[in-house]
Amino acid sequence: MLFASKSRQVGALARGSVATLTCVAAFGSIACSSSDTPLAETAGAAPTSGGRPAGTGGAPGGTPGGQSPTGGSGAAQPSGGASGSSAGGALAVGGSASVGGSLVQAGTGGAAHVRDHCAEGYDPDPADATMIDGPVEFSKGGQIDLTVQPGVLKYMQDRVWEKAHFQWHNIRRCNGGLMGATDDPQGGGVNPCITNKELVPANQEGKGPGDGLEFLAMHRHMIQSLKQLFPKHTEQFEGWEHFPTKAEDVPQQWRASWSAWAQNIADFGAKADDPAKYMNEAGFESEGAFGQWIQTTSGLHGALHFKWVRSSNSEHGLGNQFTNIDNYMFWKMHGWIDKVWDRYRAAKGRTPNDQDIKDAVMLQCRQMDQLALIVKPELGNDNCTPAPKQSGFFVEKIRPIFESNVNKCTGCHGRRGPNGNLTLGGDPCVKSSDIVAALVNKPAGRGGQFKLVEPGNPDKSWLYLKVTDKAKTAGCVATSGVECQTQPMPFGGGVTLTQTEQDALKKWIADGAPAPQ
Repeated sequence: MLFASKSRQVGALARGSVATLTCVAAFGSIACSSSDTPLAETAGAAPTSGGRPAGTGGAPGGTPGGQSPTGGSGAAQPSGGASGSSAGGALAVGGSASVGGSLVQAGTGGAAHVRDHCAEGYDPDPADATMIDGPVEFSKGGQIDLTVQPGVLKYMQDRVWEKAHFQWHNIRRCNGGLMGATDDPQGGGVNPCITNKELVPANQEGKGPGDGLEFLAMHRHMIQSLKQLFPKHTEQFEGWEHFPTKAEDVPQQWRASWSAWAQNIADFGAKADDPAKYMNEAGFESEGAFGQWIQTTSGLHGALHFKWVRSSNSEHGLGNQFTNIDNYMFWKMHGWIDKVWDRYRAAKGRTPNDQDIKDAVMLQCRQMDQLALIVKPELGNDNCTPAPKQSGFFVEKIRPIFESNVNKCTGCHGRRGPNGNLTLGGDPCVKSSDIVAALVNKPAGRGGQFKLVEPGNPDKSWLYLKVTDKAKTAGCVATSGVECQTQPMPFGGGVTLTQTEQDALKKWIADGAPAPQ
């Protein structure tokens, strides 16, 4: 995946039209030899030797571009490609893009081979030589979360991997995906649904097997690329062999907070581990359907993300949609999903090296490259001032429910990367009155005709209905553009709020949902 380096200005790409970049880009090292010919690429078409991006593997001081990629799982092959999956307009046909003369530059010697990382992979990053294995503890708010090693973090952040990964999901929420699209500064400050409509894929989030296949292929692209870049430390990106069912299956830092899965999630995890037994069941009809089943239908993907969130430490958290790829557990879960995808294909008599998969992954590599070029190179200033102290029933009784280590609401709805663009606290910079303002009389994004909080009426307040598991019988009616998702929250299981907490939330709403003072 190309991603513009923060230290390299690649030019102001016109947001209304992003051409397919043919001499595009290896993560911060962008070049074409002067003998390259423009490559008119259609979705899934194999690139020729012309029009390839430069080959240092994106690592400053890396190996010259003519060398073959080495090391790591899949390193000898491209991270590329995608058959049977349409990018829905994400790949515009046609020639090379030069932005202000700075995007495409002459290569050394005028005829040197330049590497297309999507087709040829990466050389190892220099940090691979000095890194160590294992996770890194990240402490905040009295809680420990786990990230990948600093060398990997720096590589991803310098090349805006976090933002491009977010934007990949963002453009799949333009037309009724599971979450709303956003132009939040932490995600790059752009909303391609508005500024780059040509990139919006036909396959929207959770809407069919096309999205399921692209979901699998995009994450494989990232896993393969990172294993090529850090071949001595591929454990960073190696998934579980089997769905984790006990504390001993996860890193030491997470064992004390281990809890059993909801039975349906445990059952689905066992099915995913051995897909050959279930090929005649719904969700196993095709690998795209299997990808959709894992991502949305079964609830497995959401349950895995929710399982390892910290309520007061979401800066690199699995619930933070802007930075979750920093998290060590992200790669454990997505590495596992990648492995069960291979098991599914094996049950169909296919292999990981078949051309259709290379095509599928390459298509996602190309799209990630395009998205990176429309993202601002630097994140906005994330510093903030602690909110002034407030008081009242909400501050004393309701906000602590959201920030509870059991309920973990703010693991996904914190200040950074809040799901559904809804922040429920988790950070001293978040003002309690702002939380209330975002809830009261605001439409429920996936709650049909309901509002998140309707003052005086708990039974008409989607927030209360969801956390008490009453949404299923509340009579939700999908409206134009607003569907009904009635599973209980927090996601991935049953009700986590105690009866006392449920009663407190009901009282607050019944009393008119007063704002704090």
